[in-house]
Amino acid sequence: MIQVHQVSFSYGELSVLEKVSFRVERGEFAFLVGPSGAGKTTLLRLLFRDLVPTAGDMSILGQQLSELTRLSLPYFRQKIGIVFQDFKFVPHKTVQQNLALPQKLIGAKPAALRENVNKLLHQMGLAHHKDARPADISGNERQRLAIARAVINRPLLLLADAPTGDLDARLSLEMMALLDALNFQGMTILVATSDKQLAQKCNKRIIELRDGSIR
Repeated sequence: MIQVHQVSFSYGELSVLEKVSFRVERGEFAFLVGPSGAGKTTLLRLLFRDLVPTAGDMSILGQQLSELTRLSLPYFRQKIGIVFQDFKFVPHKTVQQNLALPQKLIGAKPAALRENVNKLLHQMGLAHHKDARPADISGNERQRLAIARAVINRPLLLLADAPTGDLDARLSLEMMALLDALNFQGMTILVATSDKQLAQKCNKRIIELRDGSIR
């Protein structure tokens, strides 16, 4: 599913990743763990092809990322769900409208769009907030909205950047249970977090990133 081989990345003269290599198999649920500044977000951006490595090779779903063109990139990204650390909601749109955006991007028919949006609103416990703005709901609810938006198009792979960053221990475990259910349905999941204890409690594989390298 994910193959990363000897990948390095620098912002100018600042080296962020140095010869990183790891694999995540199809159907696996893995944690990318490391302290703030270790390079976790940069690595996820490389996997999403938002950044290009300065050295090394990466492939997802059998696709060599170096071979992606500007025209093929949107199609590739449709297979991947992203939970951004800062959510990237459209602030003036409602919860329901934000959730519908990925469906609109793939040209879903109106009836299917409404059905999928309503189904996820209920599954995520957000139906009563459908007309609220993201800023007006709780942090836990924003996290659930971010996950719902990432998975509404049924991606094969979910990349989640610090999805429990603003949650307490109980809510963090609830969020992991939600991701575990998605994984049980066949979705491959890679979660980046600085909370190693949370990853250990979830009893999943841990890929440890420290000072830009896998430990």
